[in-house]
Amino acid sequence: MNKGDYMVHWSGKVCVLEDMAEMNLTGTKREYYILTPVRDQAEKIYVPIEKTEGVLRPVLSRKEALDLAGRIKDIEPLMIKDERQRAQEYKDAYYSQDYMNLVRIAKELYQRKERRGREGKKLPSKDAQMMTLVEKTFEEEMAVALGVETGEVKELLETGSLNQL
Repeated sequence: MNKGDYMVHWSGKVCVLEDMAEMNLTGTKREYYILTPVRDQAEKIYVPIEKTEGVLRPVLSRKEALDLAGRIKDIEPLMIKDERQRAQEYKDAYYSQDYMNLVRIAKELYQRKERRGREGKKLPSKDAQMMTLVEKTFEEEMAVALGVETGEVKELLETGSLNQL
């Protein structure tokens, strides 16, 4: 990893790697990556260099983002195995560091929202919160990968205009 690289933190925040420094944050001197989330430039995230597995992953490349966008329709929604554990299954998939799971969760939640809407019901608040989190992470990552503004991603996907980028 190098300064200026974009990473996805386990929390779902897309960050730029600002610096690497030796610091004593926990009583022991260690080397840390210093990350700045793209959605909150005032925030800093410190990740020990030796503990990045499962904590950081590189943002999709432009090619991977375009490929993913072209396959979204074919990706199956997340299959919920136990309705009582729905929220936990969403969390497990979200924090898996697998960008395909973002699409799977989103598809499941959109389908669930449609079903509940036909019944005159809204999404439960935990589902709505997860939908917001997934959308933010997905749109931020795609925006960075494609070199567009976050607000443009949804429209580009809906209109199929990605070929023009």
